[in-house]
Amino acid sequence: MKTQVKFAVAQVEVVAGRPDLNVKKIINEIKKAKQRGIDVILFSEMVVPGYLLGDEWENDSFIKDLLQYNEDILKESEGITVIWGNVFAELDKKGEDGRLRKYNAVHIAQNGKWINNGVFEGHTYKTLMPKYREFDDERHFYSTLKLANEQKKSLTELLKPFPIKIKGEDVLIGVILCEDMWCDDYADNPTKILVDNGAEIIVNLSCSPWTWRKNDKRHRVVKSLLEKSPVPFLYCNNVGTQNNGKNIFLFDGNSTIYNSDGTLMATTKDYAEETIDVVIDGSKHESHVSPESPERDTQELYDGLIYGIKHFMGSLGKKDVIIGLSGGVDSAVSAALMAASVGPEHVFAVNMPSIFNSSLTKNAALELAEKMGINYAIIPIQEAVDLTTNQLKNVKFVRQDGSQTETKVAVDDMVLQNIQARDRGSRVLAAVAAGMGAVFTNNGNKTETTIGYATLYGDVDGAIAPIADLYKAEVYQLANYINKLAGKEIIPAVVINVVPSAELSSSQDVTKGLGDPIKYPYHDMLFKAFVEFRRDPEYILDLYIQGKLENELRIKSGLINQYFPTPVEFVADLENKWRLYKINFFKRIQCPPIIAVSRRAFGFDLREAQNSAYFTRGYYKLKQDLLEK
Repeated sequence: MKTQVKFAVAQVEVVAGRPDLNVKKIINEIKKAKQRGIDVILFSEMVVPGYLLGDEWENDSFIKDLLQYNEDILKESEGITVIWGNVFAELDKKGEDGRLRKYNAVHIAQNGKWINNGVFEGHTYKTLMPKYREFDDERHFYSTLKLANEQKKSLTELLKPFPIKIKGEDVLIGVILCEDMWCDDYADNPTKILVDNGAEIIVNLSCSPWTWRKNDKRHRVVKSLLEKSPVPFLYCNNVGTQNNGKNIFLFDGNSTIYNSDGTLMATTKDYAEETIDVVIDGSKHESHVSPESPERDTQELYDGLIYGIKHFMGSLGKKDVIIGLSGGVDSAVSAALMAASVGPEHVFAVNMPSIFNSSLTKNAALELAEKMGINYAIIPIQEAVDLTTNQLKNVKFVRQDGSQTETKVAVDDMVLQNIQARDRGSRVLAAVAAGMGAVFTNNGNKTETTIGYATLYGDVDGAIAPIADLYKAEVYQLANYINKLAGKEIIPAVVINVVPSAELSSSQDVTKGLGDPIKYPYHDMLFKAFVEFRRDPEYILDLYIQGKLENELRIKSGLINQYFPTPVEFVADLENKWRLYKINFFKRIQCPPIIAVSRRAFGFDLREAQNSAYFTRGYYKLKQDLLEK
């Protein structure tokens, strides 16, 4: 291309369901861009309404309201080209669900007029519809693919670049939306089609949630796309948080301008409203982007969690948070995250000891509170636990027809553990939060959540679960990073070094090295295989038999034999954990909202059903062959 184009990539914070607020920002950015002499300004996918709106997309009045906002933005395009994401609807047609036909669309206007590309006037549609994880585009929107099938046309006939007049010359800009870029597993490649149709520049408008290590993968995806279709590539994302009722998704922005060979020209700051200006003229520009590093990797996780907590607390309209502080690493990291998010003066930590809590962890909790500068109180629970235990021992159920002898409640060790957990969560923390007009946290990690190692209405309680998408090893990783970030020991070494334990019985005495019935270095990775990679016991057992499991799970060599000296012990543990994983969905679905940072977060990211555990016939054959040897 010969013509220079001055682009502005506007990374704004989108408030889902508030087009009035979002359009006000859009118009403000357009006005500022005109003053800077910008030719084309880009905004993200669904920048007007937000993306995760659930079935609000079925509200026709809301849709018509959104269409009117397109007209408002059109009027502001005098003297500039504006490209933005919003819904488009054909009011005289129906979608496959019998409702108003809607599209996830890009709108393109210049000098107060819609740009025509020979196929569409002023808009084009998303081609590839994600239907995995939290995405459910096909539930609401018609796609370019469906339109092509309906009209008996090829995508090549419908995907055309838009001619933008710059200094009297036409510059052909190809426009795609989010998933259209992630096309490796689809039959069609919208980028290639647009470049083959003459596009000199590709712009991708996205509303792309952040997950840990995703940006690096995106860079590789774009580089691969441009190897076949070498043109400048501009990626515009938004910032903010949006949710689907069970998961809080983080939008980090990280809008990026790529050279035609896929190298990075520039990026925006993470989690910040920022507009960057760039001149595209077909030549390669030097990159000023910092390379990835292991520390940067952990920093992204920390920054994302802080950002998500701040926004979620803001949405609740609450400043104060109550947290159960046990002296263990999970509650310590949760407390540190909350203190960094809302301020230590707004964090109220409660230590709730029973007879099973050691002086070691009680002292650690106090030390932690002092180092963090958070509020601290001790509310012992043993008296209440004893009361409940004694009451249960005296309960007798008798059939009124006299046909059956009395039945007593057995208060065994597990029941006693649950009584303690429920007393802490449902009685103490819930009451303190209510009495102070605050909310309280759920401190469970992902390893425990996977197998239901938590008590319903005890640990499975609260308004937000800040670390429920982190496996235990990742919690430790974050704990060490928090100390390094502070330049001092915010989380005491004793908290990091003590054996993980719920301290709910004498069999979990940390002073004797006794703790949770989970072998975290192995089970972390086993559960990740279950949850994030959808592996089942047949797959795991087959690798175990071949001697490849440790390599596949990326765990220390010899660790499995150390934990399970015989195949019988390994198989028993595998079956036990699979059953616990499957039957404890009812606990996971009752968890408070979880900040999603992984490939699959529990909630409405990983879609589950309450079914019993099933073992395949292939698994039973492998098991039989193994145990018969």
